[in-house]
Amino acid sequence: MVFAPKIASRIAAKDAEMPRPAHANGSALARDRILEAVNALPPLPAVALRVMQVAQDPKSSAAQLALVVSADPALSARMLRVANSAAYRRSREVTSVQEALVVLGFVQARNIAISTAITGAYPADTLHVLFRIDAFWRHSLAVAFRASDLAGRTRRLDVPSAFTAGVLHNIGRMAMFHADPAGLDQAIAEAIRSGRSIEEVEREQLGYDHAELGGLLAEKWKLPADICAAIGQHHQEAGEGQPSLASVVAEADRFCVSHGILPGYVVPGAPGVVVVPDGEVAQVLKQVDTLMASITQEPSGVHLVP
Repeated sequence: MVFAPKIASRIAAKDAEMPRPAHANGSALARDRILEAVNALPPLPAVALRVMQVAQDPKSSAAQLALVVSADPALSARMLRVANSAAYRRSREVTSVQEALVVLGFVQARNIAISTAITGAYPADTLHVLFRIDAFWRHSLAVAFRASDLAGRTRRLDVPSAFTAGVLHNIGRMAMFHADPAGLDQAIAEAIRSGRSIEEVEREQLGYDHAELGGLLAEKWKLPADICAAIGQHHQEAGEGQPSLASVVAEADRFCVSHGILPGYVVPGAPGVVVVPDGEVAQVLKQVDTLMASITQEPSGVHLVP
């Protein structure tokens, strides 16, 4: 892939602002690694971009979503499988995407379509060591549900956009994984060893930050400006004034991390100690559990302690 001049200039500007990495050739190496990471990640498939576009358009209908889903055989098959699952107890088989949307309801169908289209583009790698793509997506979906809830409470922010931004907020880390899996593993190992945040270690060891990288990716994919901002700013402290998409995603991310739903890795708990989530955490985990069961071949749970 070739960088557009606008994105290349943004990388140069970001590089000038970044703390210098501990290794040699700091500035040039950081810039080169950002370029490598952005180019390494396969682009989002067209169906994922189209699903997001339809889901975020308040004028879109269930029929339009069904049309987009029907254009992708794998996504259509997944939607039909969920609609025909035991959870919906249908007396007869659902055979069309349009009927599946009626059975599932628009919101559930939209969440399944967005999550399946995005996560399917970057499947799990069972051979990897510390970075776990399944844990990465569970964290992303947890943030998506929490951000949606927070956006709904404001009565002014777009809930589907909050869900999409939540699913994609850590996409920069996925790019890091594709560009330098060993380097990301080293950063996770150091974060676990030192008790520091993975973001701090990323900047120190790799010379760049996954949030800034994700923001650049979102711009490259021509996602809406508020979603680009939410992805690029999800580790920034909220300022005064009205909540924004970026602030609710940032708050949702902090909520999930503080309750042990970590972004792509697991910290072993004390032997014999089992964490039982309750309240709002339990609600988010239940939502993630249900959606993960819908978008994977078999039900998957979210566990705070491995």
